[in-house]
Amino acid sequence: MRLFEAKDLTKKYDKTVLNHLDFSIDEGEVVGIIGVSGCGKSTLARLVSGIEKPSSGSLLYQGKTVDFKKSRKDIQLILQNPIESFSPRMKIKQFLYEPYHYFYHLNKKEVMTAIKKILEQVSMDEACLGKYPHELSGGQLQRISIARALIIQPQLLICDEITSSLDQVIQRDIIELLKQCVYKYHMAILFVSHDLSLVHEFCHQVLVLNDGKIIEKGTIQQLYKSKNEVVQDLLSAAYLNG
Repeated sequence: MRLFEAKDLTKKYDKTVLNHLDFSIDEGEVVGIIGVSGCGKSTLARLVSGIEKPSSGSLLYQGKTVDFKKSRKDIQLILQNPIESFSPRMKIKQFLYEPYHYFYHLNKKEVMTAIKKILEQVSMDEACLGKYPHELSGGQLQRISIARALIIQPQLLICDEITSSLDQVIQRDIIELLKQCVYKYHMAILFVSHDLSLVHEFCHQVLVLNDGKIIEKGTIQQLYKSKNEVVQDLLSAAYLNG
């Protein structure tokens, strides 16, 4: 079933960053976004999550123009730079406590049991709960951000380079955890990444961005058969750097 759709999506600053994009995401589908640095991947993630507004075009959620205030629980973004998600004055315990309290109305004992479980799933020790964001590494903060997003169990999760600050073992653990969420909750994911090995393993469909346009779409296997030179250059560079 169609969950989210972008029609003629355009974003302009001093120049056009995204240029008349059309794509859709079905329930339980993982859609990868790849492309060279500066092609508009992160801008697209911010538009789909409602952090920024498009210059023109439309965004539809469950067939209707998306109301990001009403869809706060349903559409969640994990940023590439995790520190942007944290208040410097808020301890990690409070950061993880809020969604349980706001969305599920659990008591403190129930919340702490749930927090310990989600921390274990992202390979974090509960000792982090008493710390402030500046006391943790970028990789640790990213895992906390992922934990908070999974607590909320959105219908659509937007992941903007979320594994780039993690070592390969933790990367694989996070991907496996996301796979479980797709399977158990039928969660859809928009997965922005430069790591084609993860995209190959995780994504059902892949969109290739170049100069703000979608120049190719399909499975990763179909992309390898593409005759588009930009796509082939991108795949070759990923292979050589792998």
